[in-house]
Amino acid sequence: MKKIFVKELMIPISDYVSVKKTDTLVDVLLALESAQQANAHAHRDAIVVDDAGKFLGKVTMIDIFRALEPGYKKMMKGLATGTLTNDFVMKAVKEFNLWLEPEQDICQRGSKKSVAEVMHVSKSVESIQESDTLEKALNLYVMGVHQPLIVKDGKTVTGVLRFGDMFEVVRKGLLACNVNQ
Repeated sequence: MKKIFVKELMIPISDYVSVKKTDTLVDVLLALESAQQANAHAHRDAIVVDDAGKFLGKVTMIDIFRALEPGYKKMMKGLATGTLTNDFVMKAVKEFNLWLEPEQDICQRGSKKSVAEVMHVSKSVESIQESDTLEKALNLYVMGVHQPLIVKDGKTVTGVLRFGDMFEVVRKGLLACNVNQ
């Protein structure tokens, strides 16, 4: 992985599902569905761009779930990042009454959410340079970076690096070793 560079595996930003801040959550879901119909390995998240196509953030599956259940925001307030125990999570689910609203209420809330309300604005640690190795990218992912990684050439966003695509490189490499035969 020290010899494979991010640029070789990234998806160019022009090939990624993109939405605007003014779009709704339903628009995001429709764009993802359209991409999935066109490609079996379609994206499960979207990038947010301005009218000039400049990268602003991303909307991931986690962002969508958190937007549909506002109790997560209350629950996460004041918590340090890190791994939560199952006991803590289940206690919080009960305490904050997560996902107890009727499906229709959740559908109504979701249809009114704008991308600006849902999107994740990437932190600098969530980006990587095209010239970096997959080893560096893997370390960022394993240490807990919000997926996917945003790829840059200097300060310009040029693409997206997905965890699943990296896993495929590792999987194929390990199978090619043919250690057990």
